[in-house]
Amino acid sequence: MPEIIVQGEIVRFEDSVKASRHAIVFLHGAGGSHHTFRDQWAGLKGATRMVIPDLPGHGRSGGSPRESVDASAAWVVDFVKEVGLGRFILAGHSMGGAIALQAVLGGLKGVEALVLLGTGARLRISPVIFEGIGERFREFAPELVGWMTSAASSDVLRDDITRDVLSTRPATFLADFNACNGFDVMDRLGAIRVPTLVVNGDDDRLTPLKYGEYLAANIPGAVLKIIHGAGHLSMLEKSTEVNAVIAAFLHSLEG
Repeated sequence: MPEIIVQGEIVRFEDSVKASRHAIVFLHGAGGSHHTFRDQWAGLKGATRMVIPDLPGHGRSGGSPRESVDASAAWVVDFVKEVGLGRFILAGHSMGGAIALQAVLGGLKGVEALVLLGTGARLRISPVIFEGIGERFREFAPELVGWMTSAASSDVLRDDITRDVLSTRPATFLADFNACNGFDVMDRLGAIRVPTLVVNGDDDRLTPLKYGEYLAANIPGAVLKIIHGAGHLSMLEKSTEVNAVIAAFLHSLEG
């Protein structure tokens, strides 16, 4: 993975470096890494340039998780500048979607469009999750993964995601979820003026479908795509369908 220095810390990221009309910057969710988008990397990198960072304190990047979504959005401003991206699509899952919303509302330059996956205009975390991560992390991890995935997801996928969860420090999850708890842009969505794709699984128990419906109803011109039989991790549970939805959205931007 290439690396750069952003805000004085080492950042590692995937970059397909493909010459393309569009570039997409993907931002992972709480406790995640670039690995969250492995199926998009495999399925879309031939069609567009893809840039997928590990956020500070996540995956292979240095530093510490940011204490607020605002701080993470400020980090994104510096990251795209260091990578040299002039025009790009900003895509985010869950906390990453919150960061993308905050960055655009904060005036981030160069954003052509938004892709919001399993996220909301406000993210509140259940006290049960804080307790499980803080007091019995290893035992709680499979339960958390059960909340993240649809009942239809395979045991193989759940085991894979559980390994990802357990590879992350509990303190990182707690910092991320505290940041999510402080996020709320419900009354500001009308200010967004870029084409927006909202993707939500209909079996998402962490950010239920009503979250995506609210985004689509309040962001001018936004389009909602419902992924049937998918939970919070639709990009892994129904990767072919999600990739097709994103590819169609990219095609629509050509007009």
